[in-house]
This record gives sequence, C-alpha cells and structure tokens, in this order.
Amino acid sequence: MPIKGEKPIFIISAPRSGSTLMRLILDAHPRIGIPSPAWLYEMVRPYLYSYGDLTNEQNLHALAEDILAAPSIKDFTSQLTADEMVAESNDPSFAGLYDALHRKYVRDTGKSRWGEKTPRNCFWMDEIKSDYPDAQFVHIIRDGRDMAIDIADSRLWPYSLYSGAQMWDMFVSAAQESGAELDSNSYYEIHYEKLCADPEGELKKLCDFLGEDFSPQMLSHHQSDSAKSWGGGDALHASILKPITTDYCEMYKTRLSDSDCEAIEALIGTRLKSWNYPVRDNAKPISAKLARQLLESDIPSNPNYVPFKGWHAKRRQERKAAGVWRDEDRDSLLWGTQ
Repeated sequence: MPIKGEKPIFIISAPRSGSTLMRLILDAHPRIGIPSPAWLYEMVRPYLYSYGDLTNEQNLHALAEDILAAPSIKDFTSQLTADEMVAESNDPSFAGLYDALHRKYVRDTGKSRWGEKTPRNCFWMDEIKSDYPDAQFVHIIRDGRDMAIDIADSRLWPYSLYSGAQMWDMFVSAAQESGAELDSNSYYEIHYEKLCADPEGELKKLCDFLGEDFSPQMLSHHQSDSAKSWGGGDALHASILKPITTDYCEMYKTRLSDSDCEAIEALIGTRLKSWNYPVRDNAKPISAKLARQLLESDIPSNPNYVPFKGWHAKRRQERKAAGVWRDEDRDSLLWGTQ
C-alpha cells in the first residue's frame, strides 16, 4: 500500500554534484529534516522477494533487522530498534519501515516533514513514486566536467575523469527520463551553479515548489549541528562547513587541458547542451582503444583490488611531494587527478 502523509522530499543527483549541500540546506529549514543518505533502495529493496509475506510480523521484523544493519543506517543520528521500527510503521512494507525510520529523525529534531538524499535514487524514482505517490524530487544538476574532476579529486570510485563523466551522464539521464514522466508538482531541477551564484533567489524558488516558506536559516546551513557532524574531520565534505560559494564552479576551465576538455565534451556534450552548458561544436572523441582502457580500469572485477588503487594513488602523491614528478610531466588528466 502506498504511504501517504507529509510529502517526502527526495534529493537526487550525480555524485559530487552538490546533493550533500542541498541536504544540509533543507535540513536547516525549520520544518524539514533530512538525515544522512540511506542507500536502501539500492541495497535492500531489490531483494524484498527474500522476506516472504511482510504481513507476517516475523518476516517484517527480519526486514527491519536487515535495514538497521546497513552501514548507512548506522550513521543515522536517530536510532530505532527493529521492534520499534515495526511498531512505528504505518504499513507492513519496505516503504512503511523506510517512512518510520525517517519520521523518527524528524521527530527527534523537532521537524514535521522528512526528506532523503541518496544520489543513486536517480535510478529508483519510479519505485519511490510508487511507494510514495506524493513524493517530490529535487534534482540538483552540476556541470559534468566539474563533477568528473571533483570525483577524481575525492578518490571515490571511479578514479578516471573519463569514467566520472560517463557516470555523470548515466545518473542525470536516468533522473531526466524519470522526471519527464512526472508533473511539475513532483519534479524540480536546480542548477548547482545558479544556486551558488544566487542562493537566496534559487532557494525561494525551490521553497515555492516544495510548498514551504523560505527560511533565512537555510543560508546558515554550514553552522548547523548536521553540517558539523557530517563535515567535521571529513576532507570529502569539508566544504560544507563554509557558506555557499562559487569557488567550485567552472573548475574545468582552469584544471583541464584543451584536449582533455574536448574528450569529455565529446562524451557528454549533448547532455551538457540540453541544460545550456557551453560546449564546443564537433568535439573530437578520443580513440576507441583509449576509451575502453579508461572505462575498463574503473570496473572492479575483484573487491580486493579496490584498496590497492587508493594505496597506489597515495604512493604517487608521496613521490610527487618528494619531487620525483611534477604536474607538467603528465600529458592528460583523463586517468585521474591523483
């Protein structure tokens, strides 16, 4: 049975596109509470068949136990036991438990409306809308060239800029396609660059879409307990402890060589153009061989190899610090920034 109540808000985006910033901005609103990412639509929902009939309380309890065992849920500041989650659920279903988990967070923070931010929910919008017919989606879009640089800088997966750009296209195209099936009350696009250039103006328009009053507290998100908890001591999210800034916009103009930029634009230029990002005409793609090398290198065929790639990147940086090599020694950044 679909879950109804206060309209839940789902923030979607490609990774490193400003979704954490958006989560904290909305979490600073006096009515809205958005905890850390749950990742449950990807990690648990595809396997609901394995729990049997969820009207059987034992089966529902098993699902609740597995949800609480997810590493992402252990990061939640508000915790429930499996018994409490089942008791809190308004429906014996995955959606009911998911709703109970997030309602606990807003209750603990004195809010009344919950939201969720997991980038990979770009691929689960249809299922989310089925579970929550009144859900509202906020798609934050960032220039894919900058996203590719940022994800390579962060040492997240993938490592290469080329794979990162392809990932951007995969995420945003999924959100765009599902969003096209929704009405204007359910799906909203906001550009990271516009948000950074005019935070108050863009957030007022976002609040109109959400049916909420704009609150100046949203502009002080970096001072919130949520921001300090998430960004403190975490280099990956350190920027969220600062006011909204344009410092991370159009990085590609100074970070990428002309040939690297052309290679990425050849890959994702059509999608960039659809959102009016400036790209050159007739960008020449890299060779098919190099493209395959770059993409294959970011496919982890064995999980034991993943830590090695991070370790190897650290070793490269150590040799750079020792003067063994310089940035000028590299012909291209397509393999990654580290």
